[in-house]
Amino acid sequence: MKLRIYFIFILLTLLLSCLENKKENTKETGQASFEEPVAVTEMKKDISSKIYASEEEEKEAMKEFIYENDDDNIKNYKLEITFIAKANFGIPGGDNWIVRLDKSWNTYFIIIYAINGDRIVKKYSMHSDNLEDHSVYDIMRDIPGMRIGDSTSSFGDFNDDGKDEIFSYAFGGRASLIEIYGYDTEKDNFVSYTHNSWITFKLYDYEGVYGKGKPRDYTVYDGPPPVEFMTYNGMYGFKVHFFGTNVSGGPGHVTKPNPKNNKWIFYIWDADKKEYVEVGEVVD
Repeated sequence: MKLRIYFIFILLTLLLSCLENKKENTKETGQASFEEPVAVTEMKKDISSKIYASEEEEKEAMKEFIYENDDDNIKNYKLEITFIAKANFGIPGGDNWIVRLDKSWNTYFIIIYAINGDRIVKKYSMHSDNLEDHSVYDIMRDIPGMRIGDSTSSFGDFNDDGKDEIFSYAFGGRASLIEIYGYDTEKDNFVSYTHNSWITFKLYDYEGVYGKGKPRDYTVYDGPPPVEFMTYNGMYGFKVHFFGTNVSGGPGHVTKPNPKNNKWIFYIWDADKKEYVEVGEVVD
């Protein structure tokens, strides 16, 4: 029994001696010992929690992060980010960022990200028009929020609900639309707050000029913008220089002009319906 105790004592002495030597070697080499855990943030690029010296530095870091991690939209197709900003769309799971990409397949795109730490948690995309393709006059000049690059879109809290939305002039073949998008938590997607109202517009006093083999000439338009955010009769909203397609019906099913055409129509936010609704014509 005494012999066994003595043998155990010798083993413990040797073990302690080895540990002491290991600590001394660690101090001499400056390396962490194997038992000391390495923080996860040191092993991964935790982009969200880093403290930046300026807003521009944070934007540049986030831009590089997206270049490296968005294989679907950017990395594989080598697209350029022409605009980037932090936003608050209410998307859960991470910081919300909005970017605009350079032209791809004759189309521009806006992409919204939720980024948490070292990964892209969620991603949404939408079409974007370029202003210079539709008007030499700056129709975005009085639209609230932050202009998204050279696009016909901006983002900000337009309906005073504490979250950002996206305003867009959307130019189409038969109709040009006013679109305001917001993030819907239940649908986990962006939804249109103007879809049911079908808010169509035209550039005020604009006359399209066509030439053989030439695009439409927008240089004849010199304002004012077709949309103005304002307070009217104590209500905050926006007026639109309305111009819609003809109304079907009548004798022989002949279409007739929309009665709202070429009038300034006012819209306000309906919090219960979660959409913009028409109030009526703005009368000076």
